[in-house]
Amino acid sequence: MIKNGEYFFLDQERVIFGREAGEAAASEIEKRGASRVLVVSSPTLNRSLGATECLRQRIGERLVDVYDEIAPHAPLDNILQLRRVLQREKPDLIISIGGGSVIDTVKVATLADAADAKSTEEIAALRVTVNEQGEQVAPFQPDALLRQVSIPTTLSGAEFGTIGGAVDRQRNIKDIYTHPQMCSASIIYDAQLCRLTPNELWVATAMRAVDHAIETVLSTGATPYTDGPALHALKLFGRSLQRGNQQDMSLEAIQECQFAVWSATIGLMRAPYGASHGIGHQVGAIAGVQHGICSCAMLPAVLRYNAEVSGERDAWIAEALGAQGSSAADAVLALVRRLGLPDSLKAAGARKDQFEQIATGALPSYFVRNNPRPISSESQIMEILNMAWET
Repeated sequence: MIKNGEYFFLDQERVIFGREAGEAAASEIEKRGASRVLVVSSPTLNRSLGATECLRQRIGERLVDVYDEIAPHAPLDNILQLRRVLQREKPDLIISIGGGSVIDTVKVATLADAADAKSTEEIAALRVTVNEQGEQVAPFQPDALLRQVSIPTTLSGAEFGTIGGAVDRQRNIKDIYTHPQMCSASIIYDAQLCRLTPNELWVATAMRAVDHAIETVLSTGATPYTDGPALHALKLFGRSLQRGNQQDMSLEAIQECQFAVWSATIGLMRAPYGASHGIGHQVGAIAGVQHGICSCAMLPAVLRYNAEVSGERDAWIAEALGAQGSSAADAVLALVRRLGLPDSLKAAGARKDQFEQIATGALPSYFVRNNPRPISSESQIMEILNMAWET
């Protein structure tokens, strides 16, 4: 059957790898002619690990501030704080250093800044909704956003996304925000810097990237162009992810994981993801579970739920993960256990009395609406949640 669809390329200039982060960032600043640079970091990287020092030294007088009031899951009140910093300092470039929460906070704050949003309610009004046809509706799309150059220290892949997630604490829901320029203008991969990342966080965020790759392969919008990189990402992760002391990891293995993230995001917001992402967003928002751990628990259950419509692609996934002859669900579960990560919602710290709220929040999700096996009721989401509860 002839496919019908489209694929768009990112408004992204380059991925830089194998260079020291401060030197690469200084080069980017020069290329862009930036004169007022704001660094946004996680508090741990800035205050405890000194990871921003290389940026302070290299940026020099062009540095206007280092902002590190970042909270997990990018709550709207933190985004509003950063938006006020943008308003006060008027940077012409942001350098972000950290994981998905840092990068997503910057994304949504730049959209809020373009909209001149002055409250969390005004920011929330910019969120994506889904119409009756299952299409995303973004209410505010300015011509341009203030851009960020990201230095990722985890494997979340947020640097490639034209979406950002943020938690509305009043509604207790994680919403999606989007703009073509939300992806990082340039990306700097410094493998040495990633030795500062705790291994448990490194491998947990890797599972988020594994989720990206798998839901790209199973996407209703999958193409041969997206299949190849996504499956190769799974091969790279399967052989390079290791449990242990991050300081002892070879730089080659760390860099190979970064290359895997790059490949895994080939379909990010260009081939619709499915229920693992859609339900996982609400598990994170409501149960306070880190994104990668959500994938550890939800992805095997969603794979089992979708198995009847996955066809040969289920076997492709298992084989790419080095588990030929297995199901995709079992192959993912084996990887989760090999990495010593929680393999169920129960082990991840979620509670069954949260399921109803999770299901209600997940049902309108663009990702749930695009799951390969259709989901049209909260009862179907409850079925998946119960499958993910205990293994």
